[in-house]
Amino acid sequence: MQDENASRKQAFLSAARIAQSAMNGGLHGAAVATAVEAGKRLVKPVLAASAVLFGIPLLFLTGIPCNLFDAPSVKSADIQEMTAQAQNLNASWKRQRSLEQQAVDLFVSLLPKNIGFLSIETRLGNTNDYWQVAITSVLNEQNVALLNEDKIVQTMKDKMQYKLEPKYKDGKLVGYILVIYDMTPDELMDKLGFDDQQKTWAGLIADTISDSDYSAPIGSSDNSADADLSDIVFTGRGNSKDVVYFSQYDSRWGSKMYGKTNTIAGAGCGPSSLAICISTLTNKTVTPPEVCEWSVKTGHRCEGSGSYHSLIPDGAAHWGVPCRGIGQSKKQLVRALQGGKLVIAIMSQGHFTRGGHFIVLRGITSQGKILVADCASYERSQKEWDINIFLNECNKGAASGGPFWVLG
Repeated sequence: MQDENASRKQAFLSAARIAQSAMNGGLHGAAVATAVEAGKRLVKPVLAASAVLFGIPLLFLTGIPCNLFDAPSVKSADIQEMTAQAQNLNASWKRQRSLEQQAVDLFVSLLPKNIGFLSIETRLGNTNDYWQVAITSVLNEQNVALLNEDKIVQTMKDKMQYKLEPKYKDGKLVGYILVIYDMTPDELMDKLGFDDQQKTWAGLIADTISDSDYSAPIGSSDNSADADLSDIVFTGRGNSKDVVYFSQYDSRWGSKMYGKTNTIAGAGCGPSSLAICISTLTNKTVTPPEVCEWSVKTGHRCEGSGSYHSLIPDGAAHWGVPCRGIGQSKKQLVRALQGGKLVIAIMSQGHFTRGGHFIVLRGITSQGKILVADCASYERSQKEWDINIFLNECNKGAASGGPFWVLG
């Protein structure tokens, strides 16, 4: 089993290399990479991956058909057909939020008719988009010919559970709220009857696409698991405070698990950023592992990716730190920093991340440049940044009052 999984992983990584070659060098670059990988006895999966990945995001590694690993050859017509199918599937996955709502509607329609409720509230995210792609793909044997929107919706529906929460007004019960929440990836795979091999393969797919697309910060030279970044304090300028600095990669905790599926180094930017703010604003040292532990216990850990955005306001409240979301307001952002407040920002692809990343904005210079405490990079934390970078690259779809939260 171990040898077989290792072989599949090698095939998967080869596919990724071909995809990157296609992006960098077009068809010629992909053809060269295919030839190189074919020399490693991966002709079939590599060609299949090439077909699926030409011009298609890395997300579509999940569309590689497993049955191709056993087939003797691939014809150009097969490649063209699979490419077309993968492109259609790609379009479907880009509509995940719409499909998820269809799944909620389907789930509600199948509930017992005698359940009474005033309203519906969804709390989804335990099985995030990457795990959803991975599990759906494995469930359908990684065959793009089998996958369609109906099957995506069905698998989304399968992860859902419900509970009724009482709603009170003036101390009196007025009814119930139907809360729809989802299983963890492990719970969903158990429900679907996955064996160990299927779970391993789904985990590999989820890890690969999340590493490439979600929250892997753009590295810098100081991001080493062996580094000791203790006892660092950034000196305040003007109205800004001295700021305690923590790195999620710190050797004291970087390798510790944050939840079940990743380490603090790999997924702990949210808790680490919050720890920076709490320790700075309360004069009490609260470390990233402490915030991670609280996050997991209270359901703010989003397994397979990072942290729910609600971690920031909820965690701040838990440690007694005033916090308010200001959305994308430039005026409020500048005013807060000029007033000596700290701001946590959730960033999307750009200067700070390839996907999603929490950072602390710790001050503003007299020239209007932003100072940061980036738990993924001590190097970036020593630079001055143009404010438009944050306004342009913040996560504009952030929840819980984000993408900017003022603390203090």
